[in-house]
Amino acid sequence: MVLYSVFWAVILLASTNSVHGSDACTGLPGLLNCAPFLMGSVSSPDAKCCKSLKWLSQHAIKREDKRELCKCLKIEDLKHKGVILDRAKAIPRLCKVQLPVPLIPDKIDCDRIN
Repeated sequence: MVLYSVFWAVILLASTNSVHGSDACTGLPGLLNCAPFLMGSVSSPDAKCCKSLKWLSQHAIKREDKRELCKCLKIEDLKHKGVILDRAKAIPRLCKVQLPVPLIPDKIDCDRIN
């Protein structure tokens, strides 16, 4: 329960600290629905999680929004918050959602996203 609380606090902080005033990060609190899967408590993401990922994919369409989302995810650095890397990489495929940036964009220059 404590891990989920930390995860929630981190995601909520990301959504309120927009990098350039865009609303691309406002869907990040929805990732709380994915915490059980991302942190290894359950074997697959549920419908609420997939719906949250779909929201992110539908609201980060413009280049500026993609870059903003990437920067928010980098700031939060989820790989150091208990998220299992393989699960973060697999979740878009499992939810059948194409995300504009990976949930853990550590090797991406956000300013070069088109």
